[in-house]
Amino acid sequence: MANIPISEKNRRELSPERDFPVVTPVAKRYAILSSPRSGSTLLGRALYETKLAGDPQEYFNPPLLALEREQTGNATLSLNAFMRAMEARRTSANGVFGMKMHYSQLLGVLRARKPNENVIAYLRKFDKLIWMRRRDRIRQAISQAVGMRTNVWSSEDSRFERDPQVNIHPYACIRALNAVCQEDAGWQQLVKGANLEVHEVWYEDLVSDYEPQLRGVLRHLGIEQSIAEIPKQPIERQSGPLNERLRVKVLAYLGLSDHARHHS
Repeated sequence: MANIPISEKNRRELSPERDFPVVTPVAKRYAILSSPRSGSTLLGRALYETKLAGDPQEYFNPPLLALEREQTGNATLSLNAFMRAMEARRTSANGVFGMKMHYSQLLGVLRARKPNENVIAYLRKFDKLIWMRRRDRIRQAISQAVGMRTNVWSSEDSRFERDPQVNIHPYACIRALNAVCQEDAGWQQLVKGANLEVHEVWYEDLVSDYEPQLRGVLRHLGIEQSIAEIPKQPIERQSGPLNERLRVKVLAYLGLSDHARHHS
């Protein structure tokens, strides 16, 4: 776990300030199946703000375990022990615990090269599954490439700039596109192959139709009637001028500039 970069976002995610005040046994577990920069942070934060949907973080993300080891001084803390601690700290008063996970994180934790019976059995342990996706994968990949270059993963980060002055080659975006497509295709294969019941949420719909989309998720989790008021959209989009310039460069790099102009 040495030399794992820990972002300001990671530190905020694991802050004791986010812990629920009373330890509550888990009565319902749910998972958000996601890919990098798919909008799962927005969804997770919105669910947390209801105070009745746990705090669905990417608990399989290596920086979080590394950070917990750093904060506790326990360099050998296991992932299982970390998850037990998170369940104790991040289960809301109604017994709901949630987490996010990327496809590659799940396979990595279960030491699987591809979906198998153990992977499917693990997912079936969750009472509810939510699949967070993004239609515009080029913008998703550009967002990932910018995050990889700046290590800024949230508009709440004190170092966040709408137009950071960094150089990113289109090829870096293509590599990121390959990664996000592999993640989403992996979930697609797993969800359909194992016939998993999921509630599908698209980032673009969540942004443009926030309250109805969030209500749909809360309904899927069986807690909509307990939410007196839908929280306001908690975080703003990170994309800015740099992302738009990169999109033009990526489309040109792929030879799609004319196509983009005709369909814009």
